[in-house]
Amino acid sequence: MGGDERTSGEQEKEEADQGNISEAVSFREKVVALYEKGDASHVLHLMAAATFTPEDRRTTAWDPLLLWVRPGRCCIEAIADHVREGRCGGLASVGCGTGLLEWLVCALTGISVSGYEVNAAWWASRYSPPRFIPLAFVEPDAPPPAVPPSLALMCCYFNNGDAFRKYVDSYDGPAMIIIGSIDKNRHTDPRPLDYAHVHPWTLTHTHPISDTDLIGFYVRDQLKQDVVRRLRM
Repeated sequence: MGGDERTSGEQEKEEADQGNISEAVSFREKVVALYEKGDASHVLHLMAAATFTPEDRRTTAWDPLLLWVRPGRCCIEAIADHVREGRCGGLASVGCGTGLLEWLVCALTGISVSGYEVNAAWWASRYSPPRFIPLAFVEPDAPPPAVPPSLALMCCYFNNGDAFRKYVDSYDGPAMIIIGSIDKNRHTDPRPLDYAHVHPWTLTHTHPISDTDLIGFYVRDQLKQDVVRRLRM
């Protein structure tokens, strides 16, 4: 039988889904436009106004491919303060995705940032989301590059604890930041508190992003920090 055999309810649902897809694209386009203007403060306002319901992402304006968490200005400042307190010259983020969070840190605080990702072919494809910082690409099966000790090490919603431990093991710097979920129903590995009792790291403080998202701030045990700093002199 020819013609459109969908019920009116199915048609309404399809039209609603298309509208939600357009809304998500519009949100992404707004973020990119503000990025191109260098207007990081407005990006934060736009992110704060967006809604995000994990149970049904299609019904929200939020675009999780840009960034899993929605930091406020206080979160950005807390990250920058930790980098400065560790006497680091910048921030290196592993598994940084689009680099939107890292760009916000740089644009709003002046902290230099760099990002590491895998799958260069995906990020060069027309299906990938936009990139907000230059990315250094790592071969999936190769040992991760050693993050320079002059930089603070950060991950946000990383999803491979074994891979992250390799980054940590090869890192001799003084400061580490782990951002992720404390809700067991949401996957992130490592979680923000996972290194609280892992030598040589000390959890100094935490900063909430939401009821379920947290920033964990770490420093290397003082004795080794002093050794690393003397080697830099």
